[in-house]
Amino acid sequence: MLKNRYNNNAASIKEAIINDRLVIFAGAGVSKDSGIPLWHELEKGIKNRLNEYTSETDALKIAQMLYNEKGEKEYNDILKELLFKNTTRHNLLHEILLDINPQHIITTNYDHYFENVIKDEGLPFSIVSKDEDLPYAKHKKLLIKYHGDFENHNIVLKENDYLEFSQNNTLKEVFVKSLFSNKTILFVGYSVSDPNLKLLIRDIQHILKKHYQRAYLITAKNEVSDSEVKYFENLGINIVFQDSESIIKDETIEKRLSDIGFNIYNQLKYIKDFKLYEYRSFLDNDSSKIKTINELYNSLSRFHYIRVLPQNTLARLFPICKNSKQEAVHLINGATLKCFNDELYNLIADFKGKDDENYSKDEKEKLNYSLSRIVFSGVYSIGKPGKIDSFGNYSVKDEIDITTKITVDPNCECIDCLIDKYDYSNAIKKIFKYDINDNSELWEDLVYAYNLFRVCDFYTCYFALNKIITKSNRLNRLEVSFLAKYNLKRLKWAIRNDFYNDKINWDDIQKVNEEIDKIDLDDELDKVKYFVDEDVYLLLKEIRDGIYIQRLCNEIDEIFVKVPKTVENIKNGGSESSNVFNNLYRTVKKLKSFLQDNFIIGNGFSPVEVTLNKSINTFILGYYLKSFADKQYNKLFGLSHIGEFDTFLFKLIIEDSKPKELLKFLKKNEINNIKIAKGSIGRIILWINNFLKSSYKIPMHFSNEAKKNTSFINVVEGNELFENDLIRIFNSICLVVAYFDFSKEQFKTIYKNINHYIDFMPFNIQDYYGLEKIIINRHDDLDSEELEESLRIFNKKNYINNSYNLILEALIKKNRAFKNTGINLNKYEIESHSYRFTIIYKTLPIEMKSKFKSLLTAKLDEEKDTQIFYLSIREKILNTKKIKEQYKKIILRKLKLEFDDSTPNVKWILFPILQFYDLAYKGIIQTNDINVSEITEPKFKFLHNPEKFKKDEFDVNWLFEFNWESFCKRFSKINYIINSLENELLKKHDEKLSEIYFNIRSFGSKN
Repeated sequence: MLKNRYNNNAASIKEAIINDRLVIFAGAGVSKDSGIPLWHELEKGIKNRLNEYTSETDALKIAQMLYNEKGEKEYNDILKELLFKNTTRHNLLHEILLDINPQHIITTNYDHYFENVIKDEGLPFSIVSKDEDLPYAKHKKLLIKYHGDFENHNIVLKENDYLEFSQNNTLKEVFVKSLFSNKTILFVGYSVSDPNLKLLIRDIQHILKKHYQRAYLITAKNEVSDSEVKYFENLGINIVFQDSESIIKDETIEKRLSDIGFNIYNQLKYIKDFKLYEYRSFLDNDSSKIKTINELYNSLSRFHYIRVLPQNTLARLFPICKNSKQEAVHLINGATLKCFNDELYNLIADFKGKDDENYSKDEKEKLNYSLSRIVFSGVYSIGKPGKIDSFGNYSVKDEIDITTKITVDPNCECIDCLIDKYDYSNAIKKIFKYDINDNSELWEDLVYAYNLFRVCDFYTCYFALNKIITKSNRLNRLEVSFLAKYNLKRLKWAIRNDFYNDKINWDDIQKVNEEIDKIDLDDELDKVKYFVDEDVYLLLKEIRDGIYIQRLCNEIDEIFVKVPKTVENIKNGGSESSNVFNNLYRTVKKLKSFLQDNFIIGNGFSPVEVTLNKSINTFILGYYLKSFADKQYNKLFGLSHIGEFDTFLFKLIIEDSKPKELLKFLKKNEINNIKIAKGSIGRIILWINNFLKSSYKIPMHFSNEAKKNTSFINVVEGNELFENDLIRIFNSICLVVAYFDFSKEQFKTIYKNINHYIDFMPFNIQDYYGLEKIIINRHDDLDSEELEESLRIFNKKNYINNSYNLILEALIKKNRAFKNTGINLNKYEIESHSYRFTIIYKTLPIEMKSKFKSLLTAKLDEEKDTQIFYLSIREKILNTKKIKEQYKKIILRKLKLEFDDSTPNVKWILFPILQFYDLAYKGIIQTNDINVSEITEPKFKFLHNPEKFKKDEFDVNWLFEFNWESFCKRFSKINYIINSLENELLKKHDEKLSEIYFNIRSFGSKN
């Protein structure tokens, strides 16, 4: 009975703390352990200073007598000596009373211990010692020196002070008494016999009649008589006391406080740490099974609009943490939760899922909701605690797979799921039709607003978030209002992009920015605390501060540091017990899920983009290690590499990679045929095709021929940022298709949709760079018809780039007689394709070749492009004497130039000369008429006629530039070149020079 009464009182005080309605009234007992005397001790000291003995028992009269005898100065000096002669410093009671975070502290003490803690900790409290201080208080929280202090010469102690209190302290008195009407008052450091306490309460009762709030008084007594309890209850005060056996003592601070101080401290700490939600759940009288289901559901449904929780937050929740013998941070082991709550563990173990006939429909829905939220938060199994090790950690045994017990609709067609499946066309349709109103679900409103951001419609997103704020305020869902305002702050820098899409003028952007700047997330969080419980409030605080997101980024960075060691060890043939890639996978997934599944706009978290991009390369590297690690892989120690890619890693590449950087990384590590997990391949193919099919639709009648999806493409053309994002995704998909191990049939299905996508989307030629890798890596899996369809599309759009040439080369391999009849030569720009125009010429029909030659001749007369000359002559497209002479004149001008390695654009001088002599060495062009004396540089004199060049002037280092096949073949017949190479290599081995030497010698052996 006593414990229940104590816990009920503690629950009421804790609720006041959470709702920011607690006001502390601190008496002399708070400062007792800092050397300040209690009331009766001060009274005794005053009596001893009187000129004559008195039997008076009224403390106020005794103090007045001292004042009358000594006068004001000596009276104050005596009081200071009596009060402060044994003082030390503030004690733990001052600290914990401030740590409880009350709205105000009112103290009748004259010391400055509270002020000292406030200053040391930088707490936002204003000090009010006299009436004049109230109007100038800078902070909402106040420390009110109700009985004044010596510095302001306004202490209240003697009889006249009390009689004149209302006159001298009008503002203070009115303000403090008003707090009793709507705040919860907690008296600490007062005796139940304290006359000041009784006078104050009687005064309050007289003013407010029955309309005052019930107050609480903490006492250190272990027993208080029922009559005394009843007496104070009639005064409106609940006495808070607990028997000594029930108090949870903090032994670490016992020696720093007296027995009474220690008792009060532990009671305050008990209240501070009191689990309000857990206690109220404990009072539920349902059966064990129903009670556990409701406890779990009610606990998690508090976070309904935050479906992914940090795992530490999840582990701290009741009933998950019930009976726990470890801190929350140690309850999660990877993706497994250690559960000390046998009732919860057994309930989850027994539950069979949606078809379990032992549970009612309501119970199954609540369990599915609860377990789904746990899985969303990255916990996939729950286990019993096993043996405890020397560090106090419990092992895990008897794990239960939660994922098999939940039901998630795989065919959900909400906006969020459609975009998650890359079905942009249908998602856009739903976005256009959606309207936030009184009848729409708040959850769906959040989905709508967040996905406006995902499709880069930032201005509309701004209005949607404002509507959500108004609506959630009306519904008293202040946590949703806070999240919407949080997202508005993140949206600020993105919204200006709509100016470039002509959706908004600059003046409107400025107005939007001004409105967003008015949002103070600290103030918004203060509002929320009155509408949510402590657990939700603390999570919102973490979101505001970015603590969890930054923590995950830091964890990922720590894992990155370990990767090079793992890589080096495995590549050198060692075994590696490190689980870095699994740890990285889990942490990156937590980061992505927390942002996306909670509809948190990520803009503003600068480390996130960098972190996710780095993680992609690390996962690719983990797969690269597979070829090394498979040789010595030991399952006992966990994975030291990545064996295959699943849907999450696929989405990470598609959504967060920079395709050009990823391509460089794949090429550098020579990675191909990346395996896809069997359980993921179907969804990945579906998602790729969903994305590509957004560009077209199949009419229901008349024909099965794909038609342009005009409505979707109009949206893309009107939003440059969305268009750029689609381009990035398309090229990321191309890299996946090129480098992942799709079967031939799967690949051909995807490629057909790639053709449609290129045909209908309004992108520029340079936007399809990812297609090159598909043609290079997978052209053997394509039929001529599929490649010809690609060529038809490119010809229709006049897209002639490297992909175009690669398609032609692939078609020639399949059919040497293939002819490209669809190209529009009138729009063909030879200078833009000076390296690959020969392949186009080869595939032209005879009647088009002559036109091509005419275009080529005209271009050479106009621009003198040595690359075009070289290829035209080498491939015998233009092989006339006139063309050769034109070419020779251009090269001769370059041969007359003086230059060295520091000359700007030296390679543009060197390379054309090398090309020219390549033709000369092959006998295609004659150089006899070139006067060697006109050649400036010695190395080109050597190149012009190496046989007659003075061997003592020959520099072996020239061969680094002259390592062409035609050159090496000729050099192989010149002894001084070979001898010079051998001598140089004997002096100092150089790998590149050695390679050149063997190239030259190889031609010698053939001769």
